[in-house]
Amino acid sequence: MTKATNNSAARTGLILAALGGLIISFDIPTIRLSGSDAYAAMVVRGLGIAITLTLVGLLARRFLETPPRPLRDRDFMTVGVVYGIGNILFTLAVFNTTTANLLFILAFIPMIAALLGWLLIGERPSRATWTAITLTVLGVAVIVWEGLSTGSGFGELVTLSTACMVAYAIVRTRKSGKDLSLSPAIGGAITAIAALPFMLHYSHWPQAPAWLLLDGFVVIPIASFLLALAPRYIRAAQAAMFYLLETVLAPIWVWIAFSEIPSQTTFIGGAIILSTIIAHSLWQIRRAR
Repeated sequence: MTKATNNSAARTGLILAALGGLIISFDIPTIRLSGSDAYAAMVVRGLGIAITLTLVGLLARRFLETPPRPLRDRDFMTVGVVYGIGNILFTLAVFNTTTANLLFILAFIPMIAALLGWLLIGERPSRATWTAITLTVLGVAVIVWEGLSTGSGFGELVTLSTACMVAYAIVRTRKSGKDLSLSPAIGGAITAIAALPFMLHYSHWPQAPAWLLLDGFVVIPIASFLLALAPRYIRAAQAAMFYLLETVLAPIWVWIAFSEIPSQTTFIGGAIILSTIIAHSLWQIRRAR
């Protein structure tokens, strides 16, 4: 790969990951605006991802480099199934641990991705990347520290499993070198099928279904598409760090929508995470040059 090509790939990957992290930060506010419960949200979001990305694959196939027969491609199906399992585990985690514990454990996704990338594809993280990962974990710790508690262990284990699933999906995408941007459609279908029985028995109709449809058919599919494509161009650990943008930006959108003023520690921790991601991204572009 030439220097120009390497620089272009780094810029492309960072832009894709940044946009994906920005868009996914609207997930929580739109769900709250809809007044939906977890099961209805899982079904609508799962169906939204599956339907929207399938349509993208049919209508824009010549603009993508998706494997010719994606349902027969081992990497495509593996990553899709892993995303689906991750979505289900995430929902279980929400019901079995505190929000603070959830966010803190999920902050280790970049670290897990870095280790898996090193072990599975030989991408040894640089000192700058390890420093950035450590600082982002510190930033999340600052945000959630007051809410951290000793849980039963089950919820924390499920959350850690969720982090491992997301990290593995990123690394597997990176290892394949393929365009797996449509693979979350498989995960969405799995999630919707798993949650449908619970929705039929326990869910209520959302107060504002338009917001849930916006989240399921626009916000999540676009974010999933971008975040699934980014590892093709940048290292797994770098792509994983942009998932933490939701931790930083979601409280700001909630503040705007619901007038819930974030705490001072949220601003401090968010500033640490955001400045670290920006600095590391600039360093990566400079290094690619």
